[in-house]
Amino acid sequence: MKSVVARTILSVTIGLICLYSPTHANSLEIDDSRLAWAYGTIVDSITVSGNEGTRAHAVLREMETQPGNVLEEHVIKRDIRFVGDMSPFASVVFSADSLGPGHCAVRIVVEERDEFFLRLILPFLKYDFETGFTYGVRWSDHNFRGRLESVGMTVTQNQRGDENLSLGWSAGWLGWKHIGVGAALSYYHRGDEPAELALVERTGVNSWIAFPLTESRIKFSQITFNVIVDKSLSGGRELEYEKTLSLSPQVGYRFDSRDSHVFPIQGGSFFTAVRATYALDNGRDTHYRFWNRIRHFRHVHKNGVLALLSDLQYQFGDFPDYSVIRLGGPRSLRGHPHGRFEGFHRWFGTIEWRFKFLPRKVLYFPLIKAFDIGFAAVTFIDSGITWYDDESFTINNLHGTAGLGLRFYSPIRDALRFDFGFNGRGDYQFHFGTGIRF
Repeated sequence: MKSVVARTILSVTIGLICLYSPTHANSLEIDDSRLAWAYGTIVDSITVSGNEGTRAHAVLREMETQPGNVLEEHVIKRDIRFVGDMSPFASVVFSADSLGPGHCAVRIVVEERDEFFLRLILPFLKYDFETGFTYGVRWSDHNFRGRLESVGMTVTQNQRGDENLSLGWSAGWLGWKHIGVGAALSYYHRGDEPAELALVERTGVNSWIAFPLTESRIKFSQITFNVIVDKSLSGGRELEYEKTLSLSPQVGYRFDSRDSHVFPIQGGSFFTAVRATYALDNGRDTHYRFWNRIRHFRHVHKNGVLALLSDLQYQFGDFPDYSVIRLGGPRSLRGHPHGRFEGFHRWFGTIEWRFKFLPRKVLYFPLIKAFDIGFAAVTFIDSGITWYDDESFTINNLHGTAGLGLRFYSPIRDALRFDFGFNGRGDYQFHFGTGIRF
């Protein structure tokens, strides 16, 4: 079986390489025929129409093209793709009108999705290797107040009786200033008494702010600051229970050059952060957690994109024994169940080939606004490792999976994901999820 998996992984890898074809690199480009004549002219104004539920400035501030700029082909194409993939819109059309020699006005006509689907309360279901099935509900709105802010709530419970609640709000802008702000509340309660030392209950509040380091939207960077306050209870059967109040400041850096947050075809993102956790009431020494997440996208075929992901978490200092990080499931190793492996540190990576075989189509039904759909197929290779200390950081703890998937792009959380993954042990997993994995 392992040899079959190895041959499959090799075949997929060779297929990805063979599909590279620079001569078709522009086939996924959107139609710019309505404004191509104006390239090189000065943009005097930009207007948005059709936006009943979305404020015009929320769209305009996300664009690199601004009044007073020269209309450049690669810039406006990025803007068309970025605006077109915003959650509220089923379709967008960019055009340019002449305002005399060397000057133009850019017109943006949007067709909005029905708010019912954008704010739909969805059931939540996943399988965890340790706690079994988790079920609940999830709700989100990515156009809160018509300003493209995000607000959401998730309530879940698993077969063991563990309860989770999370609430959050975030905004990428304050007016026309690219300053991000947000706040979140989380609650966890374990449903049984653990046999060993474990986290039993936690209530946390997280607030953050991000300041821009660049003015460019195409290559945007920020420095981020978080403050997290946690109140937790840990213990176990025949163990003394301990309450901890902790304060965790965090500083990070983010760079983003993706041309879309839904189906990017070029660019990438880089995020790194360090968090220090101070126990305020039990004398535990400070401990730290380091994050690094890299994503890269390359348009290498007329209908396809090669997507790469690397994700690292590393802890050091006097962190508690129950502070384990898990690996496995729909957002890491898709050939294993959620949480199959654990350790104090974790890394995983993904190579994913995305083939969009049905571009966006807009459908119309009675009583609802436009309903847009699109389909893509994916093949993927995931690999990852968890480890407790230097001795357990070995090749034997490195795990790999491969598989196939489908993406259904729609107003329902931007995308529905179906993935089938298998591993070298002969096991396989089917995963269903909503939203964008990376």
